[in-house]
Order: sequence, then structure tokens, then C-alpha cells
Amino acid sequence: MKQFRCLLYCIIVLSVSSVYSQPITRFAAIGDYGRWYTEGEALVSQLVHSWNPDFIITLGDNNYEYGADSTIDSNIGQFYHDYIFPYTGNFGEGSPFNRFFPSLGNHDFYSDTARTYLNYFVLPGNERYYDYIRGNCHFFVINSDPIEPDGNTVTSVQALWLKNKLAQSNSRFKIVYFHHPPFSSGQHGNNADMNWKFKQWGATVVLCGHEHNYERLVDNTGMTYFINGLGGKDWREFAAIVSESRFRFTGNYGAMLVTSYPDSLNLKFIAYPDSVKDDTTIVLPPIGIQPISEIASEFKLEQNFPNPFNPVTHLRFRIADFGFVTLNIYDVSGSIIESMVNHWLQPGTYEVQWDASVYSSGIYFYSLSSSYGTITKKMILIK
Repeated sequence: MKQFRCLLYCIIVLSVSSVYSQPITRFAAIGDYGRWYTEGEALVSQLVHSWNPDFIITLGDNNYEYGADSTIDSNIGQFYHDYIFPYTGNFGEGSPFNRFFPSLGNHDFYSDTARTYLNYFVLPGNERYYDYIRGNCHFFVINSDPIEPDGNTVTSVQALWLKNKLAQSNSRFKIVYFHHPPFSSGQHGNNADMNWKFKQWGATVVLCGHEHNYERLVDNTGMTYFINGLGGKDWREFAAIVSESRFRFTGNYGAMLVTSYPDSLNLKFIAYPDSVKDDTTIVLPPIGIQPISEIASEFKLEQNFPNPFNPVTHLRFRIADFGFVTLNIYDVSGSIIESMVNHWLQPGTYEVQWDASVYSSGIYFYSLSSSYGTITKKMILIK
């Protein structure tokens, strides 16, 4: 049986729609939505229901204006009761199982420290912050409000919980969401308390609300953030544009439709009635590629090392632009005997390790191909 060993850790963020295989799960994300007496929430609810998502997550401010008992069912159940379990409100049947996973916002705390919210929903853990898995996605719901008893800073009990949970997770995608964004070009600006070490701890993406607009941002660690606060409350203009900002939209209501695939996560912001304003895909190449450096200025295939070898050798290559890359190994007859790389890759220097234990001594060739062309080199296996 052929054997080879490779190592991987690489994330690519694309502003294009990439579909590599059948979707695993689809969910909607709404933020700053819970205001029944304006048209915005009804329009967004219609939009979200037209997608028929597997479940819905919220990015806070579920119950305007004051998080009161008298408004919560009108603000939430009226529009999303068919996703909630158990549902005991007045607007119809609930879901046979829970498909609605909210996060707390500051408006939810304005009446009796979020008691109304906590009584209305039945959620995992302590219900203020919790985690759950759907398909190949592991979700981590954080309470970003400073009232949180376990704290909301990077050294808090809550942050340590997130760090440990992320480290323990084996899910393909690790999605963190909460209300107050660490970075924002909106009128509230940055929230330094929530500037946690998401990338270092292993998160794939962070979703937030609070600002009544939509913004995509990337920080200096490469972590991508989405602010999505156009779920029903009045929209607002942007203020000072922060350096992390990559895309901004306001002036209409909307929600996010997120689809996971085996190796990619597609995130769209769609404005009512059906206008895609932002479309981003995060791609995780299958296990097999070890990035050595994120900086490369050329398309190059290096000589394997060691060479001659027995039975393991290393193959290193560089690509200057994002693109589809293959790295194949051939015998002297020209037949492919191993396909080491067959993925979309971002610019950088990469290395794979080939174990030729099952092959005979002799001359072999390895060939790197991309849109730049093809490079082929020779290597010698001596046993």
C-alpha cells in the first residue's frame, strides 16, 4: 500500500464564491434585529426563511429596546418561532428541535440583567456563553457585555473557557460569535476588551453585531471578522474607517447566509430582497501541506533534500500568487505514482514530505504545475 506523510496548516480567504463539493450545513446569521414594530425585521425574516437554512444564529440585541418581558415574544417569536425549541409563545408552532442559537447584546441586559432572555431560551451551558456543533462547524457563543459575571477581557474566565474549548475542538471550522466587535468603522468604534487572541487560539472566523451596518475586516494576525447589524433596527452610516476594514455596506436591511463544505466556508451578506453585497470564502486545504513562509515572489521548485534519499525526502516549492497547484511524483515510465498536492494555495513557500518505503531503488521525477507553468526535477532513491 502506498504510503506518504504530509503536514498541513493553511487558511485562504477569497472574495469569490467557491464551491468544491456538496454543502454540509447552511445557516443564517442575523444581528441587531429584535424590533417588531418596524418593517426591517419582517423583511429580513422573509429573506432568511426564503433560504430555508438548517438553523439561525444571532449576533445580539434580540429584544429592543429594553430587553423586556412585554416585548420579547413579539420581537423574536413572531418572526422566528418555527426555529425555536421549546417555544411557548403566542405566534404559532415551534420547532421539533432547537434551530435558533442567539448571543446576548447590550439591549438584552437592560431589564433585570438579561433575565427575560435567559428565561425565554433553553440553551447549552450557562446560556450566557456556550458551544455546540453542527455538521463540520463548531460554534462558540460569547457574551461580550461587560456585565458578564465571568468577564469579557482576554484574561477573563470566559476567555480561558474559549481558549480551552478551541484547543479541544476537532471540527473543521471553528466559528466564534458575539455582539461587540473588536474592530469597527461604525459609530461605536473598536472594543478593546474583545480583542482576544482568536487566531492564536484556533478560531476560523469571528462574527459580531452591535453596529447597524455590515463590515468585513482582517486584523494583523490574518483573522477575518464580520460585523452584521442590519437585521431589523435602523441602519447607520460609518464613522472613522479603521485600517482593518476590507468591505463596508449600509443603507438596507439584510442577513448573512453561511455554507460549509468539506474544505471551505462561504459567507455571503445578502440585502433585501435578494442582493448579494459581499461574498467571501475561507478555504482550508486538506491535510497535506506545510507552509514555511507566507512571503514568496517567484514560482519555484527546489531540489529535494536529502538527495539521494532512503526512504524519506522533502519537497519544497514557492508560489507568488493564489492559484491551483499540483505536485506529482512520477516513475521513469512517466506514470504518476503519488499526487502530493492538488489544492488551491495562497502565495508562500510550502513543503511536503514523501515516504518512498514501498518503492524500489531508482530514479523518480517530481513535477510542480500552476498557471505559471510546470517545473520538473529528478531525485534518486537508494535502498
